[in-house]
Amino acid sequence: MNTLAQPNTPRGSHRRNRSPLRIRGDLTFGVASVGLGLVVGSAVVTTRSMWDAPGGLATSLGTVSAMAGTYLCLVLLLLISRVPWLEREVGHDRMVLWHRTVAPFSLLLILGHVFLTALGFGQTSGVNVFAELWSIILTYPWMVPAACGFALMMLLGVMSYRRIRVRMQYETWWTAHLYFYLAVVLAFGHQIETGTVLTQHQWFRWAWIAMYVLVFGTILVSRVITPLVTSQRHQLRVSHVVSEAPGMVSVYITGRDLGSLAARGGQFFQWRFMTRHWWWQAHPYSLSAGPTGQWLRITVKNLGDQSGELAAVLRPGTRVIAEGPYGVFTANRRQSDSVVAFAAGVGITPVRAMLDDMPVSADVTLLYRVTDLDSVPLRQELEELAIRSGWKLWYLPGTRNDHPMTVNYLSQFAPNLSTSDVFVCGPASFTDSVLATARAAGVPESSLHHESFAF
Repeated sequence: MNTLAQPNTPRGSHRRNRSPLRIRGDLTFGVASVGLGLVVGSAVVTTRSMWDAPGGLATSLGTVSAMAGTYLCLVLLLLISRVPWLEREVGHDRMVLWHRTVAPFSLLLILGHVFLTALGFGQTSGVNVFAELWSIILTYPWMVPAACGFALMMLLGVMSYRRIRVRMQYETWWTAHLYFYLAVVLAFGHQIETGTVLTQHQWFRWAWIAMYVLVFGTILVSRVITPLVTSQRHQLRVSHVVSEAPGMVSVYITGRDLGSLAARGGQFFQWRFMTRHWWWQAHPYSLSAGPTGQWLRITVKNLGDQSGELAAVLRPGTRVIAEGPYGVFTANRRQSDSVVAFAAGVGITPVRAMLDDMPVSADVTLLYRVTDLDSVPLRQELEELAIRSGWKLWYLPGTRNDHPMTVNYLSQFAPNLSTSDVFVCGPASFTDSVLATARAAGVPESSLHHESFAF
């Protein structure tokens, strides 16, 4: 262990009477829930008359499942549409959590729609489920594209299973999920032409079309038009690439009027480097230093995908398209002037950038979990920052067993843990253990700040 600042008296440790501004995010969640209720209610009311007929109940439930499942699919697309104000209010990791929570339900409802509809039609005509399903696909309008969309959705659902997802490179996962847009579009035609609710109620039909237009219009603006306009305006280009530690490099990006990007330390962008092989893919990298009016910097660890080739491929002058900034892992989220920050591995990059925005009046303790002291990324910067600001910096080298994440152990380095804001970034297991310890120490949820960047 190593510290660069002697213990000092906490400065300005009073707690502020404010909480993260997530009102609009909660309101949006409420509006989406009301929308789901309206969709389900409309489907139930419209199909109620068929319940007593042979196969009617199954067909009705299939319609309800279709409407609810499709609505949730559109919600999924909005959750990853990167609407700037929603990302700022809710946070990237919260949006991802909602996405992962909603996704299985949407796919199960779509699967239920296919089975229940085939079952209901089969009961009506006296045919088994699979024969009826095949007949529906071949004879009903727009059913072949819808079947292709259904197959894509189910395949992507399997690929998103955690044990499968963690074995994929980011590029594979990112490319595969582009097909979800196609899957939702392929299902649209048969909804409009054969959907019970949409064919019987013209007003609902137009409302459904408007919802599709709204969702895909939002995606087009947020994910395509805005990044292109922003990058053209700021003329972002790679300035130079610097090796920071074995397997880790920093990329400096320059441009015009970078201050108007309104980025903050701790946030991230989706970066698209306009090279021959990478122009089509975007990667999320956090800023590793507080943004200046002259340059932005990201520091990337070699994880075996694009991250391992940056130093070899990027050249000064390479055009860059940046989408963002995103994230709420920022200094202005703190509730007090007493801060304890935890970092592990490449998780130091957003922490390092966030600390650039921390006022010197804050009392900061940084605990950095490292493998060994000889290969600490950004070490010189961290030590200079700690000395200049009078903050405390502790390295925790060695194995996990050397540094148990318990209240008693961590209190040696951060005796004011229970009355501080806690910022943490690192691997999921590290983050979870630190958060559990902070909660056990009495830190309220409003003072816990973390953001997951895992895909």
